[in-house]
Amino acid sequence: MLFNYLPEGISSFSGDIDSLIHFIYLLTAFFFFLFEGSLIFIILRYRQKKGVKAEHVRGEKWAELKWVLAFVFVIMCLDFAIDMRSTKVWDMLKVNLPATDVDIKVVAKQFDWTFIYPDKNGSYDSADALSSYRELHVPVGKKIHVILTSKDVIHDFFLPEVRLKQDVMPGREINAWFDTTKVGTYHIVCNELCGFGHTRMLAVLHVDDEKTYENWKIQLYKQMHGGV
Repeated sequence: MLFNYLPEGISSFSGDIDSLIHFIYLLTAFFFFLFEGSLIFIILRYRQKKGVKAEHVRGEKWAELKWVLAFVFVIMCLDFAIDMRSTKVWDMLKVNLPATDVDIKVVAKQFDWTFIYPDKNGSYDSADALSSYRELHVPVGKKIHVILTSKDVIHDFFLPEVRLKQDVMPGREINAWFDTTKVGTYHIVCNELCGFGHTRMLAVLHVDDEKTYENWKIQLYKQMHGGV
């Protein structure tokens, strides 16, 4: 990795996301220093001088207008370059959703996260569906399908280590997916300003081995049904 400012990546696509981020940063940094350097040069080169009267330039002549158009062209090229580089990643994450192993419904509400695991028939509303508050458990190495919905305002489901970020809209169910490559405990945050308690809208992602994951589900079922 070129830079070490990003959190550890634990998904199969985190490297693709990191590469895209580095590309955007390097591209914008190059032109930032180029343009700022040009601005400093112009300030020094054409600074106020005694005996020289300032001239008001309206920018209507082609000799002046062409500089504006040149910068517009550069910005458009940068946008197209970023779009072309990101198309593959976008298609992989947003368009061509793969077959998944685990389904989970994610319900956002000021200022909480609730994760619902369906029963054997795929229902999220039955008594046998499991509900976990602020704790998302997934088995390592499996593809996870999440159905995102909000009970009130717009939130954003952000798993920094996974590199998954998706807005959560009220009145809609949005599909997303991710996988993991490493057992551990990671972060879940809301990345959309959603009210005074926004900074407290946190949860934990537990990536478990298969046995730990199944045992957790059994214990959660017992807790929800009085130890049965």
